[in-house]
Amino acid sequence: MVCPFHLRSHEENSHISWEKAIRSLAELKRQGCLIVVFEGGEPLLWNDGSHDFPELVAYAKRGFLCVGATTNGTLTLDVPTDVLWVSIDGPKHTHDMLRSDSFDIVVRNLRAAKHRKLFVHFRFNHQNWQDFEATVHILSSIPQVKGITVQFFYPYDQGEAPLAMDATGRALAIGKVLELKQKGLLILNSTASLKAMIENTWQCHEWLLANVDPGGSVTTGCYAQGRGDVKCAHCGFIPVAEASGAFELRPGSLLAGWRIFLA
Repeated sequence: MVCPFHLRSHEENSHISWEKAIRSLAELKRQGCLIVVFEGGEPLLWNDGSHDFPELVAYAKRGFLCVGATTNGTLTLDVPTDVLWVSIDGPKHTHDMLRSDSFDIVVRNLRAAKHRKLFVHFRFNHQNWQDFEATVHILSSIPQVKGITVQFFYPYDQGEAPLAMDATGRALAIGKVLELKQKGLLILNSTASLKAMIENTWQCHEWLLANVDPGGSVTTGCYAQGRGDVKCAHCGFIPVAEASGAFELRPGSLLAGWRIFLA
């Protein structure tokens, strides 16, 4: 739903090779990256000849403090990452509408998972933000889910602009997240970073982020750069706000990072 690569599957460089992947990992390490998170498309499907995703994770673990991945949850979740996020965007009706009728299999895989640190990632958009509380209560009944992180949908101008949220909707959505967080539910994002996303007035230290393109090139800076127009007023990347807060030594962001990547 929010992946900027789904329209590029026909391109020659839409699938990274083993050689390009390990070169990219070496470059990330050279730049000082400590954490790597594999995204997609669907990273759990990745393979190149005899090389598969668990092998790529094992290789990355040799050089980085923490290795994670984000998956759509339709495959087995017992992969060797340190952290694994499963994307869920609502209770059954809403998630199925946004993510191709996959809710039942995702929940089944969550309940069967033995992964030590399994989180759910929820992306707010105009169609699902009012379903967040119901989603949290469903996930709270699944012991395998250790926490929930959130972010906002970002419009890449690929025909999905109606999913974007205005400032009023963002404020209402964040208000609900903070309410549930205060009740002790599974929310891992820090209070300060959540509040900062309402009007996007936070200081972005975009140089903290390095991105690998499917073609193997490594860029530093905003995730939207090279994937769509950079619209800071519409930024939905709460993880970047969290990283920026940690750089500024904000206690909430430091705690969030420790709980997610190190605890």
